[in-house]
Amino acid sequence: MLSIFRKKKKIPEYKGISIAETEFTVVDTELTGLNELRDTIIAIGGIKMKGKSIKMGEIFYRTIKPDRFVKKDSIMVHEITPSELEECPDIAPILREYLSFVRNSVIVGHCISIDIAFLKKAIHRHLKESYEPMAVDTFVIYKWLIHKGLLPENFINNKSLKDVAISLGIEPKELHDALVDAFITAQVFQKIITLLGDIKIYTTQELMDIGNPNISGYMGVEKKQAFQL
Repeated sequence: MLSIFRKKKKIPEYKGISIAETEFTVVDTELTGLNELRDTIIAIGGIKMKGKSIKMGEIFYRTIKPDRFVKKDSIMVHEITPSELEECPDIAPILREYLSFVRNSVIVGHCISIDIAFLKKAIHRHLKESYEPMAVDTFVIYKWLIHKGLLPENFINNKSLKDVAISLGIEPKELHDALVDAFITAQVFQKIITLLGDIKIYTTQELMDIGNPNISGYMGVEKKQAFQL
């Protein structure tokens, strides 16, 4: 069984392991919408990191033929047209490639529980497998840093990836392409790791405790707010 399916058993293995030694995969998906029952994935982007080093040569980007109607408002966000998607592969082989790409790494993302929820549903439906990756959420850690006084209090209203990136001095370009969003999130993660180092947080276990996407509910932020520009 893949290690990513053994969440509860794997976490203790990171106790004492430094962030600098840990392999991460920053992940983003593009969706037909945010309804987990009706909508589906149309693109997956990923980029590998070791500690805060971005591995520019280790990237994953696939577009997917949707099995459902692509709504006009989602086309305006990701700018992928239905005719372009008609030429793309079905999702099952893409999901197998994705699982191979992220194997033995900690998943990182902005509001990553949304991406994981759609991936989990698709993997269960198309591959008949469970998917319970270890993950950290850059947005949860960003909010934690504000509440600890390590980032300015007026950053508290930043919710979108674009606003968070700009507040940290990162110039976001061409957002809402899954690979570009993953790259911007990777740069946000670099900044966050540096800030955590300033308060002597160096281990992956501590990072997971702070950035666990399952405990915060994004502190009251709705999905649409986190996804909007």
